[in-house]
Amino acid sequence: MNADIPKKLMITVKIGRFVEFLVCCHAMKSWTTFLLFFFMTAVFAQREAANWYFGNFAGLDFNSGAPEFLLDGQINTVEGCESFSDAQGNLLFYTEGKTVWNRRHEVMPNGTGLGGSFSTTQSALVVPHPVSKNLYFIFTPDDALSISLGGSNGFNYSVLDMSRDGGLGDIVTKNVTLLDECSEKVSAVRNQTGDYYWVITHYRNRFYAYRVDNLGVNTTPVVSTVGPLIDDFENIRGSLKMSPNGDKLAIAHTIVRPENKGSLYLFDFDVNTGVVSNPLLVSDKRLYYGVEFSSNSSKLYASGLTISGNSADIPENILELVQFDLDDPDIPGSAYVVNTFGANIIGDVAGSLQIGIDKKVYHAIPNAKLSVIRTPNLKGIDCDFREFGVDLGNRASSYGLPPFIQSFFETIVTIENFCEGDVTTFTTESSGDVAAIHWDFGDPASGANNFSTDLNPTHVFSSNGLFEVTVEVEYTNGSNRTFLEFVEIAEIPDVNSVVQLVQCDVDGMDDGISKFNLNEAISLFSKGNEDINGLFFTTEQDAIANVNQLEPVGYTNSANNQRLYVRAFENAECFVIVQVELIVKPMSDLGLYGTIAVCDEGFSALASTISLSNVYHYLEGEFLSSKSIKVFSELDNALLELGPFAIDEELILGPFDSRTLFFRIEEENACDQMGSIQLNILERPDYETERAVQLCDNGEAFLMSELGYDTYTWSNGSASDAITVIEPGEYSVTFTQGVCSYTQVFTVEPVAGIKISEIDIRDFRPNNSVVVHVEAGGGEIQYSIDGGVTFQPSNSFQELFPGTYEIVVTDNCSEVSETILVGGLSTFFTPNGDGINDIWTLSNATYFPNFKLSIFDKYGKLINRFTDALVGWDGTYQNQPMPSDDYWYLFESEEGKVATGHFSLKR
Repeated sequence: MNADIPKKLMITVKIGRFVEFLVCCHAMKSWTTFLLFFFMTAVFAQREAANWYFGNFAGLDFNSGAPEFLLDGQINTVEGCESFSDAQGNLLFYTEGKTVWNRRHEVMPNGTGLGGSFSTTQSALVVPHPVSKNLYFIFTPDDALSISLGGSNGFNYSVLDMSRDGGLGDIVTKNVTLLDECSEKVSAVRNQTGDYYWVITHYRNRFYAYRVDNLGVNTTPVVSTVGPLIDDFENIRGSLKMSPNGDKLAIAHTIVRPENKGSLYLFDFDVNTGVVSNPLLVSDKRLYYGVEFSSNSSKLYASGLTISGNSADIPENILELVQFDLDDPDIPGSAYVVNTFGANIIGDVAGSLQIGIDKKVYHAIPNAKLSVIRTPNLKGIDCDFREFGVDLGNRASSYGLPPFIQSFFETIVTIENFCEGDVTTFTTESSGDVAAIHWDFGDPASGANNFSTDLNPTHVFSSNGLFEVTVEVEYTNGSNRTFLEFVEIAEIPDVNSVVQLVQCDVDGMDDGISKFNLNEAISLFSKGNEDINGLFFTTEQDAIANVNQLEPVGYTNSANNQRLYVRAFENAECFVIVQVELIVKPMSDLGLYGTIAVCDEGFSALASTISLSNVYHYLEGEFLSSKSIKVFSELDNALLELGPFAIDEELILGPFDSRTLFFRIEEENACDQMGSIQLNILERPDYETERAVQLCDNGEAFLMSELGYDTYTWSNGSASDAITVIEPGEYSVTFTQGVCSYTQVFTVEPVAGIKISEIDIRDFRPNNSVVVHVEAGGGEIQYSIDGGVTFQPSNSFQELFPGTYEIVVTDNCSEVSETILVGGLSTFFTPNGDGINDIWTLSNATYFPNFKLSIFDKYGKLINRFTDALVGWDGTYQNQPMPSDDYWYLFESEEGKVATGHFSLKR
């Protein structure tokens, strides 16, 4: 060793983007050890899940600690998807289970035809090779839709090599089958030492755990036969998730056949052996679909649609998010409904749940925004749910989110006190396993206090904002892990300390009692900060202790001027108390204000469609325009300001639906007046909104609108119900009846005269026919073969007797005619001397001068030939009667027409 190299090295190392610290190494062996430590921490920096692509071209970037929408994604999927980034949070690739896109959003070479499906709950999951850092395994589970169509995707994996295609990646192995059939579920977790992964799927009543280690994918799984039997492929939908610490497994069974009967189960998982055990039915009260754990594995969240009959208070198919406390001795009994979505939620599955690297849990259903549980490690209301709180930049989610390896989201620390100026505490779990720990609070403005080696440190952050806290842990078993926590230090909420919420009194009692939507008070005290939320209580003590929370929607006050207390917060653990005075305004009920006529703008006989703009305009004319006017379908909705109609919205009413609407007049969130109006719906006339009219050569077109209306206004200035035009073009007329007006458009098109181009006469046959071909003309063409006595739309005439016919063709604009001749011969004759049909001859010989007819027997022998219709054939040959039989003829006209056929001689 070179003597000039000091035995003690001081090395500053930067891990990823944000972690920088000083390392002291006494020897080359220590340096090697540190390199190994650095290598391990870089691998497990938790930013592999920093970029999400999902839904309908939607995406989110979590690298800043808060999701920012991405607009460059190419995924368009109904359900599952997967994304993967490197340890520094740089996007590598993403997939919806069938196609793989690289970081440039281009389809990879060989990146199509993977065994997944866009309609699978968890259509793909990526696991990196533990040793070969360029290799990634893409696991794809089965699809109920594919099975219903006669095929099974099975459980497969493909191999992606990031060293290929100039570092953009290439699929080098595709669709290695592990199971011929499985469910739509897949999850993965890393073992405690970080040198292998478990990938778990499910089928029927078995869990299959595949180990991925330095040798790659072990195709022989650890099989655990445990839990309920799911033996119908229609019931294989729903999510499977491992807890971030690897101890638990949760599975949702979306049972739809023979009836809706979902279930949510919790199992123990042995991360050392891959064995699943100890099933616990957590709930069967909903049609469960999405599942997720909080980062410290203490809470389980599930999404489900309520099932009729399981709860008298909840209608069928209402979507709920539910929290279960895994630290509670009675886990099923700890159920807390985090949120109940409105009845207008799209679809028949409840949507995926997925934790992010910010340790918040996100929920996806078809919408332009995701919902989020902001503090999912906290129990009950403190989990801080925000419905549709994450913008996707005019893109849309569907039912799926990328599942990821659950170990990426593990936390070993409980963090408390998030108000600016508070002493934030960090309590480490599993402290007995920790040999050494290094904290970087991501707060360089705090100077030397930005770092700590205490097991359970405290830190006062220098300001409010989002801080990236990095925890580097060396365990007693020799392994090393880096954990990333985003800590949001909130300003003490800047709110109005006292507000008044004014409500109308509409029960006719004028007693100062009414119903309130307390959530409306939030906009009064939040000073425009949309992140401020509030919980309501009857006493200040309850608000401080966060107990006995009030249901905000539909709250009935106990007396006029009652005072409530609000726990106002942006972060659930940083709050101030606000007072809300509930004021009921007497004499504010206008009752039935009047009846207005509105127009039915729909086209259905079973329902009426009205524009709410007519209602709003009427009310604006009756009340001061400076005040807010809102229209609702129900009295309670008007009281609580739930679901007001937009001014440009259309309302569809069935024959038995109420024709009464309710309105609310207010200024500055104070209810001034409420009332109702009756709708007199004027029936829409049944008429053609657009008509095409022909303008014949050198002619004119007569345009007639609907008759019997009050006024008519034509585009050419006429005010009559009909006009005559001589020029082609578009003419419109607006006709009115009362307050309703309707528009009809006539398109006048020039039409050339009709011409007969060809008449195809197929005569001298048992079934003579004529086909008439025309050119030019327009509109409805009619054909006649009897000189115009009768017409038909078909240009073909069948079963015609021999003779002359007058063809007439008309298109209501012009008419042409032509006389034709249909030739023919009788199909039989009876030469028995009775004077009837004794001679077989040409019936219309006048039109065929100088014809020639030859007759042959069935052997081709010439029997007779004649050129005079009066002669014909009398059924003899050489004065001897011929027997009853079929005979053949050859007809030849002077113009060259030739026809052959056969006829019968009958005696």
